Amino acid sequence: MTGDLMKKVEQTIKNLNIIDEYVVLACSYGPDSMLLLDLLKKEGFNIVVAHVNHKLRKESETEEEELKLYCKKNNLVFETMSIVNYPKGNVENNARIIRYNFFEKLLKKYDSKYLFTAHHGDDLVETVLMRLVRGSSFKGYGGFSMVTTNNNYQIIRPLIYINKEKILSYVKKNNIPHAIDHTNKENIYTRNRIRNNILPELKKENKNTHQKFLKFSELINSYEDYFFKETNSLYNRLYKNNKIDLNEFYLIDDIFKKRLLNKILFDFYKNDIDIITDKHTELILKLTNSEKTNSFITLPKKLRVIKFYNMLEFSRHNESSISYCHQLKKEISLELGKIKIVSNSNLDKSNYLIRLNSKEIKLPIFIRTRKNGDKIQVKNLKGTKKVNDIFIDNKVSTKERDIYPIITDSTDQILWIPGLKKSKFDKQKEESYDIIIKYEKKEKNEDEK
Repeated sequence: MTGDLMKKVEQTIKNLNIIDEYVVLACSYGPDSMLLLDLLKKEGFNIVVAHVNHKLRKESETEEEELKLYCKKNNLVFETMSIVNYPKGNVENNARIIRYNFFEKLLKKYDSKYLFTAHHGDDLVETVLMRLVRGSSFKGYGGFSMVTTNNNYQIIRPLIYINKEKILSYVKKNNIPHAIDHTNKENIYTRNRIRNNILPELKKENKNTHQKFLKFSELINSYEDYFFKETNSLYNRLYKNNKIDLNEFYLIDDIFKKRLLNKILFDFYKNDIDIITDKHTELILKLTNSEKTNSFITLPKKLRVIKFYNMLEFSRHNESSISYCHQLKKEISLELGKIKIVSNSNLDKSNYLIRLNSKEIKLPIFIRTRKNGDKIQVKNLKGTKKVNDIFIDNKVSTKERDIYPIITDSTDQILWIPGLKKSKFDKQKEESYDIIIKYEKKEKNEDEK
């Protein structure tokens, strides 16, 4: 074997130092994967040859059979599957998902941590160009790396250092059996158009174009490693209990603001992260910069991002758990605390206790969540005051406002907003009353006991 680049490929494989373990090779029977199979075989690896028959070309059956015979002749484990039905949508993307599901099953079956693919230097150029045209993340613009960690295994691409020309030359010189997929010459897909029309022009400018793109990819990935570590550090420092302290958030650079938000969103969406776009991140940033002290936005799958003064909170919005209306018979435990009828109390003047005269109100008494337009006839104040204004005055978060208890009589007249404001129906100790209601808020401060 000649050529420094091919020697680099060989040395890369040797340096992996994989001993007495199975490796899975994604093998199409094309020249790329057959070259890689030859290299792995010469290195003495325990190889599982994984072949996917896409059933899109008439030659597929012959290629599968020839690869099977090759594996039998060389005492290699051969595993295959066929894609009979394709889901609706992007054929290329759906085929990729099916392929990798198959590969992951084989990795588990053979207790392997290594998946080899035959992506080469020209593939890297095509990938980078595709993502530049379509748009991608910063990391995405770097294409792919020689080694990628995915779940519990590594994807290894040792051919990244050589181009298609070198591969074809090698398989011809070494009489390695293979098949050529002639549909690669058809300009049906974006990748094919880049491969057939743009890549040849780039190679006219520089025959080693793939090496330049590899350096570009490595540079992007090195920056990405730094960004990743810095983002994790900010995440651990600023994000606590699903909240961000905005005073500190405002101090970090814009690029890390977006990356921090994206990391938080990934926590909530995980495998559904593709439904989140840059538009959603921009909405959150707009919320953080809003002059409103209390506001929120709702993202897909009922994720609420709530700005509450100097805090930004992320929480799932469950409609069924927000609205409630209970009759108060003796005692009720709610998310924010406990409300109960008591026989007596040492509390005198406190917003955590109300005394009522049943002759002045309509029984029974109810506990409910707020309604649009709610108003209360505040004690010692002429006229009414909006409940929402009381929430704002007392810096009640938007999230808590939705579940905050409102005490009413049977005519829906508001008697009390526990812990915040009492109505004109509240009685002093020396006045006439026959009902005492106490509010025990969770995590009470000493002055609330």
